[in-house]
Amino acid sequence: MAVRCRISIDDARDVDELAFQELPRVGESVSIPVEGSNQDLRVLRVVHMPGSEQDATTMLELTSRIL
Repeated sequence: MAVRCRISIDDARDVDELAFQELPRVGESVSIPVEGSNQDLRVLRVVHMPGSEQDATTMLELTSRIL
C-alpha cells in the first residue's frame, strides 16, 4: 500500500502530493519527478498532520542542497 505525502521543495510555496512505497525518513534521498525529469532530493523533515483518509496527512520537506 502506497503512502501519500504532501511535499515541499526548498521552502517553496508550491505543495505537491506524491505516493511513496514507504514513508521516507529524515536524511534519506528520494528521487521524484520535477518539471519533467527525476531529481534526487534529501528529506529534511517529516511532519504528521491530522486529516481525513482521503487527504494526505504527512508532509515531507525536501531539499536539493547537500546536507
